Amino acid sequence: MSQPITEIVQVKFKSNISIEDQMPEFTRLLERQLGFLQLAWGRWVESPDNVQMLLNWDTIESHHRFEKSGADYAALGVIVKSLVAEPPVVYHVNFKSDNGLTISAASAA
Repeated sequence: MSQPITEIVQVKFKSNISIEDQMPEFTRLLERQLGFLQLAWGRWVESPDNVQMLLNWDTIESHHRFEKSGADYAALGVIVKSLVAEPPVVYHVNFKSDNGLTISAASAA
């Protein structure tokens, strides 16, 4: 059975690049994909040219469908390629698996 999946993308951008200008189009392309749920992203505090993105999908199959979608995936690639200093690192994590463990702040103390 397929489960929700988080696509984790680590990107090193060219120095002094403003990705904020590209995010409206980036998110517009993602939001119209079947199975796309949510995007969270931020610059690393220690190295602001590095950005971490968390993309939630209803299933990994939905993400793979997007990768094969043609025009939208190609358009996203054009945006990314214009900004990156090196290829992104991409992997998937199932945070809701039976193997996962969630600890509340109170019990971790």
